[in-house]
Parts: sequence; structure tokens; C-alpha cells
Amino acid sequence: MKHIARVGGERIFNRLLTLTNEKGEIRVCNLVATKAHSQFESALYCVEDSLDMFGHPQPEAVYTDNLSDRSFLEAVFPFLRKDIIPIEKYSHLEPFLLPSSVVIHIRHEEVAINAAMRSIIDHVPTDETEPDLVVGFDSEWNFMVSDDGRCEKGDIAIIQIAHSSGARFSISELCY
Repeated sequence: MKHIARVGGERIFNRLLTLTNEKGEIRVCNLVATKAHSQFESALYCVEDSLDMFGHPQPEAVYTDNLSDRSFLEAVFPFLRKDIIPIEKYSHLEPFLLPSSVVIHIRHEEVAINAAMRSIIDHVPTDETEPDLVVGFDSEWNFMVSDDGRCEKGDIAIIQIAHSSGARFSISELCY
């Protein structure tokens, strides 16, 4: 984005909206000046119209990095609200608590992190009769926008690893 359409050294387009389908095929690619919904609203309505015109189903899920997009996206794609039960309806229910079989380990030191990784490796099945080991991995990091508009990924802030080994399930937050 930083190299597209500069006038007098200033960027004309600050954002790129990309909408893909479930196969990763691009349905909309829209250069916009701001991240305001008005900048790409008409493009999304065109997607809705083209899906109807060609007999395709409307989106059932949309992933965004901005929770404030929810009501806007539900207005453009009303199918997103289909079969959704607002959480307020069940606010009287007890909160979900982790079962006692779930153990959370937080590791900060390199030695402790390596030990946690070794314990996961120790659970890797060595023969076909052993149950499979399931591992979930997630990492989070901050990013900064430099003065010249370049996005720079910061250091990894946290890694979360969950694994199953028999009846136990543990979550490790490996903080750096």
C-alpha cells in the first residue's frame, strides 16, 4: 500500500480491503482512503447482489480484526444473523469453568519453556496403538506503524500451546 498512488509524497490509499470466500479466492479487492465503512460499503453490497444473481449462498461467517465491524457487516449481510441467539438471552447461566483436568502452565524462562516443549515431545506416540497427540498453537505479537507508514511486526509477545495427552489437557502460555 505504501507504494501505490502517492501525490506530493502523500498516500492516496491508506487501506486495502480484501474479501475472500471459503476457498481463499478474492471476491473484493478495494483500495480505500480510510478505514471508514463508507469507503467499502458499496463493494460489499455488490458482493451480496452478485451472490444472489448467480444463485450462491450468502456468507454464514465473516472474520474481521475489528469487532466494531459487527453491526455494519450484519446490515450488509443479514444472513450473518441467521440462527444466532444473543448471549444476553442466556446471561442467567453460570459461567463456563475449566474442568479440573485442564492444567494451565505459564512459563517465562527459557529453561522452563524448553522443558514444557520436551514434555509435549515425550507424549508423541511411538507406535500405532497409542492415541494421537493433538497440539494447538497460537501466537500473538504487536505491530507498529513507522513514521513512513510501514508496518513492522514486533517481537512475539505470547505463545499459547495446548495439547492432549490421554485424559489431560494442558495449556502453556510461554511469555517472552
